[in-house]
Amino acid sequence: MPAHVDLFEEHGEVAALWSARPYSGRTVVCFDRHLDLKPLAPGGAEALRAVADDGSSPAPLVRRLPVRGVPGAFGLDDFWSAAAITAGLTDLVWVPSWRSSDGWVEHALDAVSLIHTAGVPAEPRAEHCCLAVTLCGVRLSVVPPDLLVDHLDRHVRSDVVTDIDLDWLVDEHGRSEHGTDELARLVDACGGELTAMTWSTRSGFLPSEYRTVGADVAARLGLRARRSSYLPATPWPEDLMLRVHQGAEPPGPETGGDGPEAGIVAALRGLAHTTQRPERAERCFESAAAHGYRSSWLAYRIGAAHFALGDHRTARSYLREAAAIDPQDTLGAHARIMGARATLRLDGEGAALDEFRALAAELPLRKGVWKTLRVLARDQGDPDTEEWAARELGRLARLTGPGVAAGPEADRP
Repeated sequence: MPAHVDLFEEHGEVAALWSARPYSGRTVVCFDRHLDLKPLAPGGAEALRAVADDGSSPAPLVRRLPVRGVPGAFGLDDFWSAAAITAGLTDLVWVPSWRSSDGWVEHALDAVSLIHTAGVPAEPRAEHCCLAVTLCGVRLSVVPPDLLVDHLDRHVRSDVVTDIDLDWLVDEHGRSEHGTDELARLVDACGGELTAMTWSTRSGFLPSEYRTVGADVAARLGLRARRSSYLPATPWPEDLMLRVHQGAEPPGPETGGDGPEAGIVAALRGLAHTTQRPERAERCFESAAAHGYRSSWLAYRIGAAHFALGDHRTARSYLREAAAIDPQDTLGAHARIMGARATLRLDGEGAALDEFRALAAELPLRKGVWKTLRVLARDQGDPDTEEWAARELGRLARLTGPGVAAGPEADRP
């Protein structure tokens, strides 16, 4: 292991290390509160393949701002999908911040079930130490931290390289879930090389007062943390994204000018109003659009708010807008599910059946979609679709195993 570890602001910046294809033939173990694996935004895969073909660095393709829908082929939320194209990634172990408990496999399945498979078999498999599934060209294992050592002994035969997003230790509210000693012990168990750590402060997932944990973790491992970030500063206050994740209105006025950056700030401000004042959130959405930025995140939240209020027509309009803006995003997938539920209430079971049938084909791990599809097919006299849904539900039930506590059926009609 080298004497230093690179410390970046955002996950996407680790792409500066990818020219040597550091993950080729190795298993990456990533400690992260969030799974940064989802289909790339439109145009992202093509741009990354072009870079891979000519052997240049993918670092210039990182989005400058920590939201989708801005220039850049990839960023913090689809980081590992980009690594599969340009950095040789084939095998990823995601160690989430939550530990195993009764029903943890169900929880893990829910965490990956909104990732589009593009018709490619996901090949899910569950054992006592992991949920294994193939998504976005990556063989993924979801392994709670208390099961990691067992998983490494049983299933990992290749060299290991470790990646740490420091929000694994502390959430956006400052609640500590793990200590540096625990993290260091798990990294030691992985062996191999620790290539990078990420603050995630700019994206609002780690409060800035906890930035010192990067140096603390490095020191605990006998390493020096080398600051390696290269993206320019954001045009908004440092704590803006943190306040968004905490549900508070961002501080200060919108940025000046007429460009998309002002639109992004307007959209982020709208997120604070979606639950209590959706009409104000709608004005923010239109203001952002007038500046050239259409926010799928805000459109989804407005749609969800109207759905909760029983205004299913307005809800469906915004949910469809969210899905149209970024159809491959997991947020777009969730918007389509809720939009299909709105169709059920507005247009009846026949129209909803068509939407849920399409969703099931694209999201085969989403148990709630299959449950709704089975009910609709039975009620509409479609035995073939009903049998298909029942078969897939049986497969998912076997995957999660007997005695596993079922999660909330959020997709029921």
